[in-house]
Amino acid sequence: MDRARKRELRALNERAWSGEKDVFPVSGSLDSSLKKNTAFIKRLRTAVTAATLPTFLQEIRTLSLHKYLSEIISACYEGLCKLKSPGEIDAGVEIVSALHQRFGPAEFTEYLAWLLGKGMATPDKSFLKTLSPEAREKEEKERITRQRALLRVITELWLVAVLRTLDDATKPDDTTKGAAGKVPELKVRSGAGKATGGAEPFPLEVLKDLLGYDREHANLPLLVVFVKAFSWDILGVKAAGADGRKTVEEDGMASTLSAGRSQDADGNTEANASDQPLTPPDLADRFRSVLKRYFDDVTAHIVRDQKSIQSQARRNAEAYVKSGEVFEDRQASYEKLVKAQDRLVSNAQVVADAIGAEMPDLKDAEDPLATSSGSIGLVKTGDYLRSMADGPGIWADEDERRFYENLVDLKGKVPPILLEDGKKKKSDGDDQVGRKVDPAEGSDSTKAEVNDDQSTAIANKTIGAQVDALLARLPELTNKDAIDQTAVDFCFLNSKASRNRLVKALTEVPKGRSDLLPSWSRLVATLGRYMSDVPKGLVEYLDAEFRSLQRRKDKDFLGQVRLSNIRYLAELTKFGAVPEHVVFHCLKVSLDDFSRMNIEILCNLIENCGRYLLKNPDTAPRMASFLETLQRKKSVQHIGQPERMLIDNAVYYVDPPERPAIEQEERTPMELFVRKLVYTDLTKRNYGKVLKQIRRLHWEEADVVAILEKVFSKPGKVKYGNIHLLGILLSALHRYHPDFVVKVVDNVIESVSFGLEVNDFRFFQRRIAEVKYLGELYNYRMLEHPVIFDTLYKIMTFGYGGPPVPGRFNAFDPPDDFFRIRLVATVLETCGMFFNRGAAGKKLDYFLSFFQYYVFTKASLPMEIEFVVQDIFALTRPQWKMVAGLEEAAKAFQLAIAQDQKTAGADKQAEPDDVSSGDSSDDDNGDVDEVEPYGDGEDESASEEDEVEDDDDESVHDSDFNDEAIVVTRQEETVDPEDDADFEREYAKMMAESLESRKFERKPLFDVPLPVRPKNREASAAGPQSEEAPPASSSTMAFALLTKKGNRQQTRTVELPSDSTLAIAMKTQQQAEKEEQQRIKNLVLNYDLQQSEDQEPHERPSTFYHNRVERPSKDRGQRVRKLQLSDVDW
Repeated sequence: MDRARKRELRALNERAWSGEKDVFPVSGSLDSSLKKNTAFIKRLRTAVTAATLPTFLQEIRTLSLHKYLSEIISACYEGLCKLKSPGEIDAGVEIVSALHQRFGPAEFTEYLAWLLGKGMATPDKSFLKTLSPEAREKEEKERITRQRALLRVITELWLVAVLRTLDDATKPDDTTKGAAGKVPELKVRSGAGKATGGAEPFPLEVLKDLLGYDREHANLPLLVVFVKAFSWDILGVKAAGADGRKTVEEDGMASTLSAGRSQDADGNTEANASDQPLTPPDLADRFRSVLKRYFDDVTAHIVRDQKSIQSQARRNAEAYVKSGEVFEDRQASYEKLVKAQDRLVSNAQVVADAIGAEMPDLKDAEDPLATSSGSIGLVKTGDYLRSMADGPGIWADEDERRFYENLVDLKGKVPPILLEDGKKKKSDGDDQVGRKVDPAEGSDSTKAEVNDDQSTAIANKTIGAQVDALLARLPELTNKDAIDQTAVDFCFLNSKASRNRLVKALTEVPKGRSDLLPSWSRLVATLGRYMSDVPKGLVEYLDAEFRSLQRRKDKDFLGQVRLSNIRYLAELTKFGAVPEHVVFHCLKVSLDDFSRMNIEILCNLIENCGRYLLKNPDTAPRMASFLETLQRKKSVQHIGQPERMLIDNAVYYVDPPERPAIEQEERTPMELFVRKLVYTDLTKRNYGKVLKQIRRLHWEEADVVAILEKVFSKPGKVKYGNIHLLGILLSALHRYHPDFVVKVVDNVIESVSFGLEVNDFRFFQRRIAEVKYLGELYNYRMLEHPVIFDTLYKIMTFGYGGPPVPGRFNAFDPPDDFFRIRLVATVLETCGMFFNRGAAGKKLDYFLSFFQYYVFTKASLPMEIEFVVQDIFALTRPQWKMVAGLEEAAKAFQLAIAQDQKTAGADKQAEPDDVSSGDSSDDDNGDVDEVEPYGDGEDESASEEDEVEDDDDESVHDSDFNDEAIVVTRQEETVDPEDDADFEREYAKMMAESLESRKFERKPLFDVPLPVRPKNREASAAGPQSEEAPPASSSTMAFALLTKKGNRQQTRTVELPSDSTLAIAMKTQQQAEKEEQQRIKNLVLNYDLQQSEDQEPHERPSTFYHNRVERPSKDRGQRVRKLQLSDVDW
């Protein structure tokens, strides 16, 4: 609905609020029949569309309706809840305005306002808590879908003054207005009477209620709908793309309209000056203030969720490094968080653009595996190899080194007295190893042990409970901070009994939780600095368990226990908690008994701590000797292939063969400079300076042009918001380097096709940027709509071999893959609003029918994709009526095909008119929409095949061309006889090859030779007929009917009316063949002329659309015509 109509409705509705009667004219005698009134109510509930709007308005004028007002109010509310498209919403606003003007606020509007306010109220939290998570999620989806339409309806009704404030709302059951008639679900300001300026506007109160208590920001999609639909009418901010297609000037500045449209531009300027927002500035500021407060809360939510995602990513990375996999529930939870965050960020970006706010900077939190984060993650191979000049070191990366070497110093975290118990035992143990024990010291030691036993015996029960709680936290130790904090907490509970209980708990590893072994080993190593009995007790237990398992070799069910035991020893070895003799004893025992079980144990031990033993100076010689012995024993002993592979993998992991470092791509200073200009420095403020820098480069050097072509062909490397700036730069460079622009456009289109062939999810972001780039190039006049539509159809049909068919599986486009829909949506969001008339408008209508059919061939659409499709149709064709299922979509598509075939002939006749009108191109070079774009090779090849197939028909029509009148419009050019003879020879050779290639084609089923009628008889028959009976020839048309009697073939002439279907089809076919012959002659005649022009490019007249190859054709306008048939003497 245009704003002029809104202002007109607003004036009428305000008159109804002021109490005027007969604002809406009704007929003198009103029909009160039950059938018509109930039918009106039923249609009002289910069939509010743009097509039924005149019927509704007529019935409101002629029907009584007064006795059914309560039913009309409820039916009207239900009908408004079902509206989806902008056309349906406009129709609903018209109908509600008519009812408001006829019945007035007291009988209709106030009750409807109460129902609308109730529909927009936030749900009761206590009710939601009683539902299951699945039911709660379903309820929220239904509410969002319902309120998505209601919010637009309420705002539109407020703009046309049907609704004013919540104070005007009255509950339908109340008989007296104003007494308990306010909406209980929405909080209304107290002390504001009806129709006073103190009350807030209806949509503002609704937004406050929706946004004020929305801590989880579930209503953000509703706000996005509001901002997109009413950014200009309420907020006074114009939406992107509202200025139309732009032309880039020499300095890179974009102008909206071309010179050929100056008169229209003046008219448009005047219309825009008078078309001001419908909301006054002070009220717009109040709306903007509510949005600003909510946006601040959303940004805090985004930052908070980003940190949570970052933390979850680190935990997943740690789990992957420890166990080699990430559990499915963890991964699913992480992916769910990332998707929710992406939706939150995209919706917040829309709101930020509307209110002019800045999005939070999330760049620091984008890389969850950054080496500076302190987590166990991944390192780029190049950085890793550069840091390890002599090959890989002890640790795989810096994070792993910090985990195993940077242990927390408990002395700085807890009081020293808490560590004395363990230190005493440690010093005593050292003295006993180093020298003889003095008798006095021995007595002191005995006393200390007695004291320890007494302290254990009288341990406080409260401390025991705290130790139990601490031990219960052991299975949850999955990150470094939690491990260190547990060690500090244990120091406050330090006693011999507590340490014994800790050692016992650490020996009981839960089944299947091998990921805990590094964490527990770190805890043991941290405590072992001051409590040596903890690592000593644990190592003694593991060593005894290893020896026990070796004695029970025939117990195959203990395989998991063996692996857990040896892995635990390996992790403690990397912390330096296992004596050297213990680990090498395990290696020696496994090597001596070279069975399959011991080979697995040996390989696990080598993979987990072999690199540490080999790179550690204290153990390196012994480990190198052991690896050499292992290799020799593997070569001389007969073992299976799986065991050999295990040994090879373990040895190569510990001591990989020497290999050269990965060579990093070396970029020239020029390439680095260009990449920095375009990928890093390019912004809205400085793109003019960037353009000047690029123009100053040495374009005469092929290397520089190749670098620029590579950079401009990769829009995925540019920030998504700066892709249109890349289009501006390319459009500005087109004036000076048109060939360069052609290559870039070709590269982008080829990259889009390559993405369809690969269909790898890793390239989705890049593919979105590429189709966005194509749309921006159309906006800045670098290509025309045939290229866009060819790309769209290729996206829809690639891999199907035709239109998609439900049930036919396409490996490039599975039924549950909706990415192609998003590609099409991106293109149409970028440039689809300009396909509103002319040939482009017809093509878009046809494509939308096909797109609608394609959408229903997919599986059930997610809500996000469904909203994307609805937004596309609302943007490009607001009045489009969406179908409900696949059958209706197929019927609509078949109807569009039939309509297109039916109007194909009329379109060909109308093309010369389009040249003068220039309806869809907004350019002064004729009808560029009908000119073939650059790179449309498929149509060209198809036309060449048609030329070869129609070579037999050419001889029939030669006489028609020979009879054409000779009209010389310019100086006649001389033709060299030798060139003409060469051309004839080449043409005859081409025809002969075509006939030769068709000899082996399958013959049709009807292989009867047609009888040849004598030409003289036809000529003699045609002569008198044309001279003597011209009226008969115009009313009938002669056909030859072939019959067969026995072995004889007979022909007879049958006269059919000229207006019959067969006669019309024959005339149409003859006309098409004649036009095809005309086109072939154009191509043949202009062949030499194009070659001469290609050799002399400086004499070629410049046109605006250089991205298409200059091919003379019947579709070209008069300003780019090269040669006409009438210019040559045939």
